[in-house]
Parts: sequence; C-alpha cells; structure tokens
Amino acid sequence: MKLEIAGWMREELARRKDLYRWLWAGKPLERIPLDLRAAVPAQYTYKQMFYDAGKQLEAGLRGALATWQHVPHSDCIPAMRPDVGCSCMATAFGAQDHWGDNPEQTVYIRGKVITDLERQIAGLPVPDPYRDGWLPEGLRRIRMFAEAGEGFIPVSLLDAAGGINVAGDLMGLTEVLEAVYTAPAALHLLLDKIQDLYTALIRAGIEAAGGEENITTTDFPDVWFPEGYKGHVSDDVSASFGPKTYAEFSAPYHARIFREFGCGGLHNCGPNPCHAAYVAHEYSPRNLDLAYSYSKKDLAKMKVSLKKKAFIYMGPGSDADPVDWFREIMELMAPDVIAVPIIGCKPEDDPQALWEKLLPIAEEYARRMDWGWERSLHTAAEARP
Repeated sequence: MKLEIAGWMREELARRKDLYRWLWAGKPLERIPLDLRAAVPAQYTYKQMFYDAGKQLEAGLRGALATWQHVPHSDCIPAMRPDVGCSCMATAFGAQDHWGDNPEQTVYIRGKVITDLERQIAGLPVPDPYRDGWLPEGLRRIRMFAEAGEGFIPVSLLDAAGGINVAGDLMGLTEVLEAVYTAPAALHLLLDKIQDLYTALIRAGIEAAGGEENITTTDFPDVWFPEGYKGHVSDDVSASFGPKTYAEFSAPYHARIFREFGCGGLHNCGPNPCHAAYVAHEYSPRNLDLAYSYSKKDLAKMKVSLKKKAFIYMGPGSDADPVDWFREIMELMAPDVIAVPIIGCKPEDDPQALWEKLLPIAEEYARRMDWGWERSLHTAAEARP
C-alpha cells in the first residue's frame, strides 16, 4: 500500500498537533479534541500479524489511511503500532511465549524465570535490547513502520509494560505482591534491572524510529504526545494494590522514565485504587489512558484527584452509543477534568454524521471547563545536558 499525502493532510496534521500542544499546556480551547478514527477490520488474525511484520504493517497503514480518508475533520493523528506482544521485555529475560486456542488473543508467558527472588536476583543479568528475546524484532519493526510512515504517520514504541508488570511475568503476580512484604530489597533490585532494560529499549526505539519527532510516545499508545512530553508508563498491576505500595514500588520507577523523556502519560486499564497517587509525585503524568469498562466506577473520584493536574484519554465500551456516552462523561467530569474521547467508527457507518453529533458536546464541554493546570510538568529537555 502506497502512502499518498495531499497538501491538505499536512495542513491538518499541523493543526491537530497544535491543538494537542494547547491542550497539554492548559490553554482554553473551542472544543475538547475529538479522536474519531476509522475502525477498519484487519484482514489477518492477531497471531498472523504477530509472526509476519509485513502483514502487521499493512494493517497499520491501512487503518491510518482510512482515518484520513473517511474522517477528514477528526482531531485524531493517525499512527501505527509495531507490536511484538506486551510481554516482550519478559522474553528478553528468558520467558517463553505461550499461545492459547484463540488466534485473536495476545501471546502469553509460560512458566517462571524467577522461582527464588532473593537467591536469583544478584546473578540475573540485564538483557540487551539489540540481542535478547523479541526486542530486536520489535526494533526492526519500529524502523520498518517509521520508514513506511515517511515522517507523516508517527509510530508508537513497543508495549513494554515495565516495572511490576514485567516482574509479574517473570515470577508470578502473587509472588510479586508477597515480595512487597517479604523481600522488598530484592524486589527493588529486580525492578532496577527491569528499568535499566526499559530505558535502554526506549532509547533504542527512538533511534530506530529516526528520532522522537517520529514517535507517538515512548510506549505503546497510538496517541500523539507533544514534544518534551513523550514519556509514558504502564502499570496495570496497580489495580491490585494501594497508594502506599504504588508510592514505593511504582512511582520511583515511573519517575525515571518521566525525568528522561518528559512527564507524559500512564496507562492502567483499571480499577484505579491509586488514582490520587498517580499525580502526587514531582515526576508524574499529565494524562491517564484508561479502559472505561474497568475505570468507570473511579471517574467520580478522579474528578477530584485529577482536577487541575491531569486529563484522561478514554473510549466507550463496544456496546455503548458513543454520543450518549460522551455526553454522560461531560456531565460527570466538567468543569474539573477533561476526558478526550477516542472513538472508532466503521467507514460504512457514516463517520461524518457521528462527528457532527459529537461536535456540539465537545464545544459545550470546552465552554464549561475550568481551564489551566495547578502544577507545572518537567519536560524531557530539562533532564538533558
């Protein structure tokens, strides 16, 4: 599939990037951004695309171009996602892939690399992202996707999970949560090694993409983050513990990413018992990307904890009417917290008509917002010589 870029598309891309720069800066907007994108079914199964980079690239490019074609007024910045699984860092430590019966499910990890944390941690080497597990293939795909995007379609980096998520892959989630109390020093040593690999992988991914200007974030989201705020972390396991554990075993490792690459975003599907702790540290995210179905019960609390501190990226559940859902979100969260909707729509379902229904809600949401941020954020440039 050939990438053809019309002049209006370049003008639109510049407008959309400015819109998100203003959002991150807390400047009042005429409307909340509407990330409406064309949902184009892949012609291959997830498993087929996992093992065939060409098929994966074809699907990614097809989806990005469909959004430009079918939703020309959207605020979405179409991007592509090179993917070698959410346990790719664990494979670099020696974990083995495992597939279930469903070819549309992601790859899992079989067995445990670490069976005795305190005895094994000292001798556990930090892997090389250019050599170990699925990481070299992931870097190859980043380069391949970035070249295909020609600087116009940005690419995400790898779904590396990081921190406690990777520790759970290596030794089991129950064992990680036990180690919080029984072997905290050893757990910190493990998290240090995971983070050493993660930062090395991010640097290698940026190099493979041809520079930060070609990436969405330092992690998996296919949502464009402004310059200086590319840092992103994932912490799905934080759904399983409280703010005290988050402050000790998650926040310091997230801060290492935010210090180097800018205070960008944090992903947790939900629920969110640590919602206030997400933004309680000097190096904290400006946005959260959440799964509505798992986080909807937390939104009323986040209306308080995130006020003037962060905003949310979120999409409706598959069965929800997107217009009714967005209005419900606006009524709940305005004027305190911005929730930017990410909504997929099939080309045959008239995306333009959906856009016209969503637009008045986005405009009303913006009029009702109390704009601005109470806290400044560190950019990546501040941490660099």
